[in-house]
Amino acid sequence: MKLRGRVTKAVLYAGTKSEHEGIVLTTPEGEFKLRRRMGNPFWDEVLAQLEGKEIEGEGIIRGDQFIIDRWQMIE
Repeated sequence: MKLRGRVTKAVLYAGTKSEHEGIVLTTPEGEFKLRRRMGNPFWDEVLAQLEGKEIEGEGIIRGDQFIIDRWQMIE
């Protein structure tokens, strides 16, 4: 599946034991926690470098997460 959107930081799972700052992809379809397959589920420095960028990514949606395999920045 392909999704296109802006990468930002957000507080995830607020008010729970799992609350943490994470990377999200905001798309017309909704907001998804962004993860790389085999990446750290809480913080991924590679994805953090995309903050503020518009990307198109390819991956799978699992619940509220978009597990991304590859992406390209949109100019």
